[in-house]
Amino acid sequence: MSARIISFDSEGEAIHGLLYPADESRGLVVICDPFAEEKKCAHRPLVDAARALSGAGYSVLRFDYRGTGNSGGRFVDVTPEHWMQDIHRAVDFGKQELNPPWIAPAGLRLGATMAARVACERDDIGGLILWEPVIDGARYVKQNLRRSQIKAMLTDEQQFDAGDVKERHAGDVVDFDGYEISAATMQQLEAMGLGESEGTFGGPVLVVNIGPRDEPGDAYAALAATFPEGQARGIRLEPFWNRIGLIDGSPMIEITAQWLSEVRQ
Repeated sequence: MSARIISFDSEGEAIHGLLYPADESRGLVVICDPFAEEKKCAHRPLVDAARALSGAGYSVLRFDYRGTGNSGGRFVDVTPEHWMQDIHRAVDFGKQELNPPWIAPAGLRLGATMAARVACERDDIGGLILWEPVIDGARYVKQNLRRSQIKAMLTDEQQFDAGDVKERHAGDVVDFDGYEISAATMQQLEAMGLGESEGTFGGPVLVVNIGPRDEPGDAYAALAATFPEGQARGIRLEPFWNRIGLIDGSPMIEITAQWLSEVRQ
């Protein structure tokens, strides 16, 4: 069945997305995008995931957070707290439209981190899919600011001033890998992460570590262990969320579909 364009309200802003209904749906998967440039790079693999999971019998909802894509609002004015509210509203919309027997948010990178927090705040989430979640927000911010500094060095060359870049990163509006974010967003990103507190979600959880190995790294195995029904799995795949060009995300999709078939027997 073809996807249809959908729209719903989130705190006064119009959120736009696509709904991929499945015939005789076994549940609803709500895909939560990563942040900034990672969202752009991951677009095609996540579209492929939505289509494949819909074909496997799960309705899938994809949407743009406030300030991104076709949704309302300005990117610089919104924060992760707003985006988590958008995830809540996406789940509510999917419930109202489809009355699914089971709901699982599926997030990539920062989207996974936010999805996990949302799942812990609700009592209607049946499962949780975390693709390469951001575990340490402060480290995530540091890596992206370093990337911005490298870009400035390459662009400005002789005019590059490290002190000036550092000062801009401490301002009210910060260049975050080519995207302008507010100081409030920066602070919330640094404070985000996953750990022992996420064990409050009691349903089945899949943590997927994407990288050069077939086994999950220690940090991802430890994260899965914080959930009563958590499983960590590793797949060998390029980090497509920071690559330009088409990358086949089939390994991620296949391991997710396999896990869904196990927990929804």
